[in-house]
Amino acid sequence: MNDRTKNFLREKFKEYYLEYPIQLPPGFESREWGFVMFDALPKIVMYRHKSFFSRQEVIEYLRSMAPAHAFSSVAYYEHPGAGTMADKHWTGADLIFDLDADHLRDAPESYPAMLANVKNETLKLLDFLTDDFGFSEDLIDVVFSGGRGYHIHVRDQRVRTLGSAERREIVDYVSGAGLTMKPESISSSISEIPKEGMGGWARNINKWIVGYLRELKDPETAVNKLQELDGIGAVKARDLVNGGLLDSVSDANIEFIRKGNIKFLKGVQRSFWNRLILKAMQEIGASVDEPVTGDIKRLIRLPTSLHGGSSMRVVPLTLETIKVFDPLKDAVVFSDKEISVAAESPASCDLRGNHFEIEEGVNTVPEYAGVYLMCRGAVEYAGRA
Repeated sequence: MNDRTKNFLREKFKEYYLEYPIQLPPGFESREWGFVMFDALPKIVMYRHKSFFSRQEVIEYLRSMAPAHAFSSVAYYEHPGAGTMADKHWTGADLIFDLDADHLRDAPESYPAMLANVKNETLKLLDFLTDDFGFSEDLIDVVFSGGRGYHIHVRDQRVRTLGSAERREIVDYVSGAGLTMKPESISSSISEIPKEGMGGWARNINKWIVGYLRELKDPETAVNKLQELDGIGAVKARDLVNGGLLDSVSDANIEFIRKGNIKFLKGVQRSFWNRLILKAMQEIGASVDEPVTGDIKRLIRLPTSLHGGSSMRVVPLTLETIKVFDPLKDAVVFSDKEISVAAESPASCDLRGNHFEIEEGVNTVPEYAGVYLMCRGAVEYAGRA
């Protein structure tokens, strides 16, 4: 990234901070702040150990410095601006979860597909936090990171003083780490599976199995879907269908299954239910970055700031708005007016429902696409179109 590009991006970020309202985290006066400036990019140099005592101080800093990245600590301190961690005097921290598309199992290659995948993982985590842990929705902040994923902030006072080990245990629970299926611990007979009324992972497994069986609507669909399970090929899938598995999708039988009762399906072997339970365990767990949750002094992106690696807004969401949120539209803040960018090699991006193919040399693109590609390091600023 050359100096001309850095200067252009800094001015665009400054315009954003002058125009858009900035949301500060609760207790911001007790948090440490950190920033990465455009000058040093692509090298990441963190300027930290800063503190602010008024909202106006924060806003003026953002507007004057226009950082590429803005962070505040998950922790609360007595002296957040102290130069060493020991002198800050930690008093507690929010419970934080980081879900990053790059860390997911079988992550797709395209950026839009990665974002869709990580959104599904985030929704699974939110279900755990509200259903299994009972956190109030009012105390959970959902934030699009501006890059490849989402951050979840739990601001419940009951978790504020948890240590790193306890926070890692929460990650183990929501991800299913160490969870194994022992048939004898579920039932010694073929007539039962985990019950909805048992709560916790048993309830989640039962709920997943019910949803899976609901999708087996006709023989051909069922044969294809059953082959997604480990150890089941076309012949075995047809044997299951012919053995009466589709009988399970009636409303009356679904109620039996919710109670863990599968004895009415006499033609379906126990091995099928074991495979189904294993698949449920794999699908239910949320893929969370454990080191982030366990780090009680970590800095995390400021909601409503801009992400210097994408130019997208770090968007605050709710448990409802995340369901319809499209980051490639809703987190894009810059204008449609055209600018020129120069590329040393071809590049592409998808934003606001448009696909852009950048050829080697000078290209004319909307500002929002050009700024995004500059932040990604794919192009340099070449002037107004």
